[in-house]
Amino acid sequence: MKSLELITLLGTIISILLSIIAYFLKQLHGNFRKMEQDVSIMKASIQLLKADLKANYNLLRQRIEFLENRYRP
Repeated sequence: MKSLELITLLGTIISILLSIIAYFLKQLHGNFRKMEQDVSIMKASIQLLKADLKANYNLLRQRIEFLENRYRP
């Protein structure tokens, strides 16, 4: 009888520990999924900033060329 109680107690403890591990793995998976979404949003923002910077650079270069051509002797 004592071995049956011991086996039941060990089974209960193992079950509780596995449930705790499963809970934390689920939380970790959710965090990775959110981080993946955040990274994709950041990539899109960086691409938008790069495009804006490139457009501003081209506009500035055109203005400089215009001024150089305008004031050439």
